Amino acid sequence: MPYVSSCSNRRIMQYKSSYYSFYLPNDYLDTFGDHNTVGKIGTDIEERKCSWLVAKALELASEEQKQILYENYGKKDQACVAKVKELYHTLNLQGVYEEYEKKTHEEFMNLIESHPSNVVQAVLKTFMGKIYKRQK
Repeated sequence: MPYVSSCSNRRIMQYKSSYYSFYLPNDYLDTFGDHNTVGKIGTDIEERKCSWLVAKALELASEEQKQILYENYGKKDQACVAKVKELYHTLNLQGVYEEYEKKTHEEFMNLIESHPSNVVQAVLKTFMGKIYKRQK
């Protein structure tokens, strides 16, 4: 499965459609978001997308856990999808993402508050308010 093994956060940043003005791992919502709120049922696992979740899973997984990914990721079989999601839960990727989101938000807010223009700060804080802890 060379596509998954070459997956990295840098490649996600470079090639994902959700990358507009900065890196945002929106694929988290594909798996962990409320489907009624998000408005769709995620298919990133079945479509073998190089998502933030699979990149992080490969970074954190043991060799045995990577084997589970290799055997199940990218298959349009609900049993395989369930195994991948179970691995995501075992690796606590939801908690890993929430910590990443919190840390990144704090870093961005510090940078915004260090900007000399109050107007620029206000615009950026408004923008951050729209994307931080977003649900869809």
